[in-house]
Amino acid sequence: MEPTIIAISVGTFIAILGILVLLRAKNSKYEVRPTDIVVAVLPIVIFLLVTGKIQRFEFGEFKIESAFVKAATSSIASQVTPLRSLPSESVRIDPKLGVNEIPHLIERKTEGLLFRLGHGGYWGPAIEEYLGSLVKYPFLRYIIMEDKDGTFFAVANARELTALLMSANPPYTSKEFAEWLNLSDKSSLKKLPGFISSESAVSETTDKSQALQLMESLNADNLPVINKDKRFAGIVNRSRLTASLIIDVAKQLKGD
Repeated sequence: MEPTIIAISVGTFIAILGILVLLRAKNSKYEVRPTDIVVAVLPIVIFLLVTGKIQRFEFGEFKIESAFVKAATSSIASQVTPLRSLPSESVRIDPKLGVNEIPHLIERKTEGLLFRLGHGGYWGPAIEEYLGSLVKYPFLRYIIMEDKDGTFFAVANARELTALLMSANPPYTSKEFAEWLNLSDKSSLKKLPGFISSESAVSETTDKSQALQLMESLNADNLPVINKDKRFAGIVNRSRLTASLIIDVAKQLKGD
């Protein structure tokens, strides 16, 4: 697998270099500078550096290692995205309230439903109706679960969970999901699609390289972020994180 990845990366580098040389041949005024070549292949190089396939990259007088290290060790704080309209309290989905809150959640374009373990009043049919109503809109994405003390426990994929619960032969029902929440059954909750626990969450001070490496190992494009009080702070996205890393390295190489 690794030789294939490296071969593809080298092939891509050669192709980009060939294009730059061709442009120079067609237009004598076009100057191919070393920085142009380096910046052009930054996405490939950064992928190889982050995944440990290479330790450094040198081209002429340019060495990406130092620029990459400086960019990669900066914190992810500026890339953390708080979820829009995530309620400060867990969503109360019980027989008494029914589905009264759904219109308000839709109006606020709520991106995540927040549940607190051990609540004791969650009701399966109401949860299913909440999910079924909200996934009709593009904004709902996450199930956020907190421990009894409000600290972050885990995140799951709301859209995949809804599809699973509404399938013909689901591996578990909304009633069982509600019971797991009410009884703080953490072992069973691990069955939820897209489940990422607090053990795999990153903090606001985690550096970009560590976050990307964790995403690679978990095969995840998003990771939950917790603050200093171990409460849910938001989501960090692989694409946004990689883009910020590339921009940081490019700026350093160009002396901006």
